[in-house]
Amino acid sequence: MIRRVMDVEATHPEDHLFLATHHPAKMYRQSLSETQSRISYDEESFLADFLGTPDFAFVPVLGTSGTGKSHLIRWLYTRIKSIKNPVQCRVLLIPKVGTNLRDIIEKILEGLDGSEFDSYRSRLKQATSSLTEGEVREQLLANLAIAVGLSGKQNVAALTEIEYEIARGLPDLLRDPFFIEEFWLKSGGIIDRLVVHILGNQGTVEDVEERRGFSIEDLPEGARHISKASEKAREFYTTLTNDFIPREKVVEWLNKHLDEAIAKVLNLGQEDLQRLMLDVRRALAKRNIELILLIEDFAKLQGIDREVLEAVLARPQQGAGEPRLCAMRTALACTTGYFQGLIDTVRTRVEFSVNLDVETVGEQSLVTQLDVQQLAARYLNAVRLQDQEIRDWMQDADEKTRQPHNPVPIACESCEYQTECHAGFGEVDSIGLYPFNAIAIERMRDRVNRGVFNPRILIKEVLRHVLEYHRSDIEKGQFPSRLLLDQFSGYVLDPMILNEIKSRDTLEDADRRETLLKLWTDSKQLCDLPTPVHTAFDLPPLGVQVQRNSSPTAATVVRERTASFSSTFFVPLSPSDQQSEDIPISLAERLQAIDQWSNGEQLDSKAPADDLRSLIFAAIDARIDWNSELLLRNHFMDRIFKSRNINFKRSATYSRIKDVELLLPLKEDFGDTAIALKAILLYKHYQHWKFPNGASYFRIYAKCLEEWSHFVLQEFTRCTTRSGSPGDPIPATVELLAIAGRMAGRRTDSIEDRVNAVFTDLEKVEVDSRASSWQKLFNALKKNQPKLEEILKARLACTKGNASQLQMVDAAQLVAPLSAVAKDWQPKTDVSDISSDPPFNAILNARTNVDLLLEQAIREERDRQLEIYQTVLDELGDDFSQKEVVEALTQAISKVKSAGISGSTSADLEAAIQDFKNARLAGYLSSMRSIQGEQDNGRLLQQLSTLSQRPIGVLSNFLKHSRNAINRMNESAQKNIDDLKTSGGNELETSYTGIEKSLVELQDLAKEIGEEPCL
Repeated sequence: MIRRVMDVEATHPEDHLFLATHHPAKMYRQSLSETQSRISYDEESFLADFLGTPDFAFVPVLGTSGTGKSHLIRWLYTRIKSIKNPVQCRVLLIPKVGTNLRDIIEKILEGLDGSEFDSYRSRLKQATSSLTEGEVREQLLANLAIAVGLSGKQNVAALTEIEYEIARGLPDLLRDPFFIEEFWLKSGGIIDRLVVHILGNQGTVEDVEERRGFSIEDLPEGARHISKASEKAREFYTTLTNDFIPREKVVEWLNKHLDEAIAKVLNLGQEDLQRLMLDVRRALAKRNIELILLIEDFAKLQGIDREVLEAVLARPQQGAGEPRLCAMRTALACTTGYFQGLIDTVRTRVEFSVNLDVETVGEQSLVTQLDVQQLAARYLNAVRLQDQEIRDWMQDADEKTRQPHNPVPIACESCEYQTECHAGFGEVDSIGLYPFNAIAIERMRDRVNRGVFNPRILIKEVLRHVLEYHRSDIEKGQFPSRLLLDQFSGYVLDPMILNEIKSRDTLEDADRRETLLKLWTDSKQLCDLPTPVHTAFDLPPLGVQVQRNSSPTAATVVRERTASFSSTFFVPLSPSDQQSEDIPISLAERLQAIDQWSNGEQLDSKAPADDLRSLIFAAIDARIDWNSELLLRNHFMDRIFKSRNINFKRSATYSRIKDVELLLPLKEDFGDTAIALKAILLYKHYQHWKFPNGASYFRIYAKCLEEWSHFVLQEFTRCTTRSGSPGDPIPATVELLAIAGRMAGRRTDSIEDRVNAVFTDLEKVEVDSRASSWQKLFNALKKNQPKLEEILKARLACTKGNASQLQMVDAAQLVAPLSAVAKDWQPKTDVSDISSDPPFNAILNARTNVDLLLEQAIREERDRQLEIYQTVLDELGDDFSQKEVVEALTQAISKVKSAGISGSTSADLEAAIQDFKNARLAGYLSSMRSIQGEQDNGRLLQQLSTLSQRPIGVLSNFLKHSRNAINRMNESAQKNIDDLKTSGGNELETSYTGIEKSLVELQDLAKEIGEEPCL
């Protein structure tokens, strides 16, 4: 029974819980001056050495986050309290939880009387108790602005040029109201975090690998409304953004002065802090009291850490005339990274350090699997016991040592299922490992803690995760669930074994059994666990070979920790483990890589991924029946879908593909996909399916290939849209091509005509005489026609024998969009989701032009045609006879010639008269009368596009040349009259009369023909 949630941080639980879960830490002792000199060490030796020197000890306890540094300090504290007389020794523990700088100083002053200590308390209280956190943030920022500026404690003459510019301009940036509000005092910013460090009371553990301080990310960047800032602040901000002053230099300068600013917030200067610590030691020396300072996290002292160091490193015996200091012993926990910034201060004054980053000393492993299981067992035992049971155990303590006489009570001893449970799950020191076993603990730890053993990760990410987040499953008999396997991955099982599990179990039980086999066993075959395990987990055994319990009873050899999966538990499959003894090693390695991939590992991008891509691509190509799908193969394969477009989840170098991508597995089912991939490689090797278990491989491969092919076909429709949802580009494409064909004058009366119009060759259509907007729209459609036809033909292809060229089209898909657009010749399809990638961008380009220009083109072309028509009416009338017009013009020319007037005829005029005489104008005039009264754009488009341009040209040419001839004859007649007036003679009167009569007739003809047309 799980009775409580464990304290994974193990930082400050109550003493009874702390001792009940304590397991001796593994460590080594190391000299700071000789970093290679490491010897194996233990807690009792550390305690003896720490207390063994006469009056001084200083030992840093180092290690990465979570290795148990603060736990060791806490153990040291409990042991020293049980050994030292409190009258002769003051033991001061600075915990890492719920502690800030103010609390630490108050703790140091605790129990000390005297005016000097009262003064420190008063100043501290005045500085921190009367201010809100907001005020403290502002004060810290103001202190920092002073400390970094030229008015601070720097020697201005010694500053470099860059330091001088920073000291001159940075205070303006720190004091500016705009930057204060927008950057410096924002919630969660660096100043906010530092104030929490000084005054806050965090309930969570914070491990600091390096000193708190500014980083480049904490400097202002991307400031908007910069005009609100002061001129000086803007000037310095500009130097930062333009890199005139390196940002890293500004960060370095801020951090250099940060401790000084923090100390002033406490109303204590750095000299005051060092004096305080020395005063404390002098006061204790007068009382002959030894001071032992134990610090669980030295980063908690940042701001006063260097002053504390100087004070505690001072030896009790001072120089002549100086008062003696008390005996001093200090042990502090510190991450290795943080300690690097202090090492120069303490290197020559520290004999040794304790390091918990344990791997090996020499060739001997420090942490064994038994150590890990003992640590886990103690925590499992503690959560099973009642709290009062542990308290009662603590009360039975030796008066001298203050340590319990007996071992911690074992909860399993009162359990009626102890024998069966221990036989099934294993035990360590009589403590059962349920719901784990030895393999499960190691497996789960390996997945979350690769590298140096980290006790906190074991407790938090394995024990607590299982007992807290899966507690309900355990109580309901639904443990272990698939969620647990998702968290910890597990052992590599052959996908065929997983497939067999699915065939034997229900869906829920199959997932649970897979989890059990991968995390609780090290067998690479299908197996059962001991019967008590199946009973406890309510998961029936399969009746196959039983996995033996591997719980150790003595220290076992620990594998060397590496960044890869544990070699102890991953047994690579040899060629004989695969299908046949004659499988080449290279193929066996590829098959093994697929197994690992299906079990959570990454798939190498080179082998077998590259081999699989080409094989899958060819298989999909062969599987798709391009004829029945009405798709033109060459448009899709190697263009929209290439072999490189096949990718694998958990691939080492996976990158997103722009076009159609086949990302395997499709549905997170790595098992069947892995079997199919192995089947492809095995078939390539054997060239048949008769290899061992080949029929099973083939069935799964065929199913997966069908799914892959279907998916690729679906993706062809998805790549036509921006959103990736299935889309059909045919309706929009058909509409645009139909409109283009309609503008080209193609007939659209029947469905056959409309289909033919879609495939009109626009290159052969001349539109130079059309209105400018008509020309612009038509040319835009002509420009996009090749891509539009490509889209259409690729999806309407009826080929024979998978021919690569288009044989015929499936016209049935054209009927609906053609019928819809032909109603008013306006596009109906929504193209807002059409892809903007080629070739589909042709749809968007053409549609944009249609939406913008179609109505305008129709109106402008109608107006142009009506203007020409009106000219004809003005010149020739509404109901003229071509024959009569020609005869009248011919007679007039003949009379002018008989009068001796030149310029009446020309070859162009004769050709124009002949064309006019033979032209069929009745249809044109009828169409123009119809257009004149039409307002519907759809009908206008049909009428205008089918209106022949030849009658317009004939009329225009005839009127133009007729008028030119009349003008020339008028000019020639006037010249003859003027010549006769000048020369005189008896024939003058007669000639004048004849000419005048001819001119009258010519003028009458001119009136009939009318003024020169504006064509």
